[in-house]
Amino acid sequence: MHPSDEDLLRIRQDLNTLSEVGHRYAGSEGERAMLHQVKSLLPEDTAAQIEGFVAYTSPAFVVGSHSLALLGAGLLGFFHPLAAAVLCAAITMSLAAEGTGRLSIMRWVLPKSASYNLHLNYEAKRPLGSLVITAPLDTPRWRPGRPAWLIRPLKAVLVAALVVTAILALRSMAEPWGRPTQGMYIASLLVLGAAVAFTAVAHRRVGGIREDASGPAALLALARRLQAAPVDDLDVWVVFTGCSHAYQNGMHAFLAMRGSRLKDPVLVIAVDEPGRGELGAVVSEGPLWPQHHRPTGPALVERLRWAGAMIPAVDHTSVTDARAALLWGYRALALVGSEGECTAESTDKAVDVMESLIRLYADDLSRVPSSIPLPIEVEGSS
Repeated sequence: MHPSDEDLLRIRQDLNTLSEVGHRYAGSEGERAMLHQVKSLLPEDTAAQIEGFVAYTSPAFVVGSHSLALLGAGLLGFFHPLAAAVLCAAITMSLAAEGTGRLSIMRWVLPKSASYNLHLNYEAKRPLGSLVITAPLDTPRWRPGRPAWLIRPLKAVLVAALVVTAILALRSMAEPWGRPTQGMYIASLLVLGAAVAFTAVAHRRVGGIREDASGPAALLALARRLQAAPVDDLDVWVVFTGCSHAYQNGMHAFLAMRGSRLKDPVLVIAVDEPGRGELGAVVSEGPLWPQHHRPTGPALVERLRWAGAMIPAVDHTSVTDARAALLWGYRALALVGSEGECTAESTDKAVDVMESLIRLYADDLSRVPSSIPLPIEVEGSS
């Protein structure tokens, strides 16, 4: 059996083992069971560490709560438009802050739970930089396929909130409600009601409709390769993040606790369902407006394209650990799967891409010192 066939067989075994762990929502018992299952599959003599942190509630619940509050304030506007307008404006600002990923008021007051990261470090003697590669241990509660016209799912809710707030503000100034105004108002309330209904369905489901374990399986395969053939002059961190689909709090916790140990420059590569269909390189992501990735990651992908690996650039309407790294000021890249069934072959190809990106990044860093010209001494200068 060829080494590649052995790798493929091991990946298939990992996928079968890990896919048996269900209900892996952020902060749940299933997520913790997944963490210990992954740890048991790591190569022997691997110094892996588990670190705990606080997991927040799911973003779907927070968006649904905002929608419910806006819907209630909108109904209140039929009787008390001024009070409803002020209330809607405050809720709309909170919803917009949720979309940025930088601030969440509701997370301060809603119930919290414990979640955990699992990470291992392949440390170089004289590192020229660091690379962090992550995959989520948890799965989203629900991630249905969106209509083709709905580019940013959260935009529909925010636009409805803005319309309700604006119309209530006009109504509070004694502006009359005509039929077009009433139509826009009622349509916006229906959008908010639909958001509440979707949230209720999402939390009632017992299993995700797009749930797989190709992310952890791919990182396990990558860890075995790195142990067999370490990368010179580069610190590589392999991180299995908890609470990744709920505010990427596992990535935030890792950077808060380990960021000071990372050798500059730092590149973060996040993978999400890489074994599902065609692998794509994310150039922008986010549910409200696109968070564009810094050029380091996309430039490495472009080098792979020149070598013949045609990896499409995609705009991702969900969020990954790469976005959390961008908010911390690091360069990042996300690799995500598409539609279709998860296969060992697609997962193995994703591992090839990840390993190539790591070694290209290490090669680029090794060339930097020799490419910087030394200062020229000029006679007579002090």
